[in-house]
Amino acid sequence: MLTVVEQQQELSLKNACVAFMFAYQQKNIDKMMSLCNPEGEVHFTPMGDAGKGKIGELGKTIWTMLIDCFPDIDNTLDAAVAEDEYTVRCQVVIRGTQKKDFAGIVSKGLQFDSDHIFIFHLDDNNKIDSIQITWNHEDFKRQLGS
Repeated sequence: MLTVVEQQQELSLKNACVAFMFAYQQKNIDKMMSLCNPEGEVHFTPMGDAGKGKIGELGKTIWTMLIDCFPDIDNTLDAAVAEDEYTVRCQVVIRGTQKKDFAGIVSKGLQFDSDHIFIFHLDDNNKIDSIQITWNHEDFKRQLGS
């Protein structure tokens, strides 16, 4: 059984991650970045080393491109689970209709609906300082006709 303090810490952790996903749903990059340490690390796992970089650089660039190429992009947060005092795992479904070419995938106007896992790590100031994102990239490309 968690103490009241532990419950509050867990809730605070989850709130930051839920706020990030809500800002993403609202296509508000500035709000997403305000919840993060821009020097923190992001890793879009299926992209290998090309998917590793700073949240305020690579992360911001990729999320901006996604919103531009999939203007109706949306997400549903299915679960947010605190794994320890600094880490939250979120199960998220992301969907959208491709309107522009994205990451070498030519736009055919098709839609995708894809399960994603976001693993957030937060620092002592409750800022996200690490995000690891995983999804089935082959299925993502298949849905978009690539």
